[in-house]
Amino acid sequence: MTQLRSCVGRAQDGSDTGRGPASATRITTFRAKVKTAYPLARGIPAHECSIRSGEHPEGEHVSVSNDPIADLPEAAKLRQTFDPEQLQADVDRLGARTWGTQRSLVDGDGLTPSEQTDWRCLALRAPGGDPDRTDPGGPGLQGFADTPWAAHAPYLTEVLASLPAELRSARLMSLAPGVTVPEHRDTPTGLPYGFVRVHVPIRTNPGAVLTIDGVQHRWQPGTLWYGDFSRPHSVSNTGERARIHLVVDCLVSPELFALFPEAFRRRVPVSEVAFSRPEVPLQAFEPADFRCEVPVPPFALRLDDQAAESAEPDLPARVIDDAGTLVLQITDGPAIALVHVGGGEFRFQGWTEERGVRLDLFGDTPRVDFFTRCGRRRRHVARKAVLAR
Repeated sequence: MTQLRSCVGRAQDGSDTGRGPASATRITTFRAKVKTAYPLARGIPAHECSIRSGEHPEGEHVSVSNDPIADLPEAAKLRQTFDPEQLQADVDRLGARTWGTQRSLVDGDGLTPSEQTDWRCLALRAPGGDPDRTDPGGPGLQGFADTPWAAHAPYLTEVLASLPAELRSARLMSLAPGVTVPEHRDTPTGLPYGFVRVHVPIRTNPGAVLTIDGVQHRWQPGTLWYGDFSRPHSVSNTGERARIHLVVDCLVSPELFALFPEAFRRRVPVSEVAFSRPEVPLQAFEPADFRCEVPVPPFALRLDDQAAESAEPDLPARVIDDAGTLVLQITDGPAIALVHVGGGEFRFQGWTEERGVRLDLFGDTPRVDFFTRCGRRRRHVARKAVLAR
């Protein structure tokens, strides 16, 4: 999927760097398996309700954003540092032969073909701890776990353990000399969606440039950076050696948020941040109470879609008890484990606060609420449920 874009780049000092790429390939972090009868929607732009800036009728430039997140800086250096030499030593210990190619999750059979560019990846954490999963993961039956490669990288494992948040994927990503990754967006990511992508640069050079929303960055080894990758971004390496970053997807916690610069945090309404709620495990006898049959609106399986009624037919499904784990099983489709976060509300295993279900089965009219969240904006669609016998 391609969207056209024409922009003027800005260096970190605000200077004009010329015309940016004319087209941008839009990459999404996950698209669930859905029958081909239900084509994937185009998706929503980052912070769909926002208007970034505008021109005053008399010529004065004024902000007209109704989304404070959209007005934040595109990146922030977090208040934590690491030893560059130990980072590099772990990368050297892992060696070159273990690196795979970057992949993403999509509809159909799940994984895209390997990247044709020399953009390589080694997974330290992945769904089910599978070292071959170089994608960032998404809703499914398995949570995230360390891969076997983590045991060969003791300092990198220490770095991951020091991050005060629940971690999703953690990947070493290497961009070869002479390679450019075109402009794209990673959605849905960011504070309003409950997960952020942070970078620890390990090896770089002056020709390795990350551009986020027109601003060029050359992050240095041993630092920790947040980037708003829901905005247009690209990366290029015109240097003579590979650029290697540790890229970590984190659920948002108050402790992680505290690592952001104070000036950044002061501008963020905390009610706009989808802080992750911990799992509240059900008692062993409870899962049986939540078994039911329910039609699933297709938006629930498309991570670019907000909750809304549509003309598309629902997908037949059941909530089943699989050895004590509740699973949303789509007929002839994917299965997603449900993680209880309290009060009969569940988020999808492998995902974030961005979407989930509330199993409201104990009143006069049993129903399931399918919800999505973007900051303060919470939407839901209800479907009647039939209790399992």
